[in-house]
Amino acid sequence: MPNGEKPTENEHFIPRVYFRGFAEINDSGKALLWQYSLKAMKQIPVPVDVGDICFEKNLYEIKGSNGSFIAQNTIEKTFGKIEAQAGEVIQSIEKKTHNANCLNCPTILSQDDKSYLVIFITSLLYRDPATIESGISFLQESNHSMTGREARNFTLLNLLPLGVDPSWDEKTIIRTAINSLSGMAFQIGIADDDVIMTSDRPVVMWPPKDDDPYNRPRAVVFPLTSKLVLYLFPLESVDSIARNCFVKLSQEQIDEIHGYVAACARHWIYSKKPITKEQLKIIVNTRNKMHSDVSKE
Repeated sequence: MPNGEKPTENEHFIPRVYFRGFAEINDSGKALLWQYSLKAMKQIPVPVDVGDICFEKNLYEIKGSNGSFIAQNTIEKTFGKIEAQAGEVIQSIEKKTHNANCLNCPTILSQDDKSYLVIFITSLLYRDPATIESGISFLQESNHSMTGREARNFTLLNLLPLGVDPSWDEKTIIRTAINSLSGMAFQIGIADDDVIMTSDRPVVMWPPKDDDPYNRPRAVVFPLTSKLVLYLFPLESVDSIARNCFVKLSQEQIDEIHGYVAACARHWIYSKKPITKEQLKIIVNTRNKMHSDVSKE
């Protein structure tokens, strides 16, 4: 590392800058979240620092044949640039919610804003440890001569965030995935209070219709902060006047969002405030239904 800089080992697959939008900042500046365990089906009694969750050691590191890292932290640092850009967009959206003129504005996001959010959402989907492991397993099952190290390196190279290697950009899976989210209608849902929850797998995506030539999802729901939710829809499914605007969330919509969050979460759900009985009921009912549906298959 240059100038004796210590490399980052704990590489977060859900960025701290994202979780700060759902956290309480204490007097010492720490960002704290309440967390709910889906394994134990209970809320942890003490809030957790955002830096202590959703990371794995050396998650994005490519290794040489001798086991040493190649270009250590290159992918991690590029993800950091994406996170910073998306964080600025989210902060800008938050500021606009406090401006009455912006609330009624028909174009709240610029093209750059949209691009940063799409890249950020896509990176969250593809930097996930389970996605990486699926890629490794697929490669080894289809090519028995490939070692675990080779399969991992190849998977990471195909999930590279944009800009790490311009000559490789067009070949990566993440580029194709980003293209599928381009040209969508954007809406920002606003809740009256800090009630929106998120998770260790926060992007909710409906698979595309079989006849969609662009392979676009039918919808995307992505909690932005404890008060804001991003919706993405195919353009033709939304009236032009509602394609780039704020919408007020009803309690029914908030409950639906929490159901989506509970369904997509792997191990943990996070919130700014302790989870209420009503929210807990949604989590429990959603997870029970999931287990019931699996047992029927």
